[in-house]
Amino acid sequence: MTDELHYRGHRLVVIEQQGDRSLVEITSLSGGQTIRTMTYQSRQEAIALAKQNIDKHPGG
Repeated sequence: MTDELHYRGHRLVVIEQQGDRSLVEITSLSGGQTIRTMTYQSRQEAIALAKQNIDKHPGG
C-alpha cells in the first residue's frame, strides 16, 4: 500500500514494506532529489521522523 501527503512544501509518500514496516520518500514540491528514510516499525513513526527531517532541513 502507498499513501501520499503534503507537509511544509514537501510530498511524503509512505511505502509499506513486509512485516508492517514503512519508509517514506520525501520530495520537495519545488523540485529536487527524492530522499528515502530508513524503514521503521510503524507507519506513524516513519511519517513523524520524515517530518522531523523536514523541520531540521527546511530548505533541503
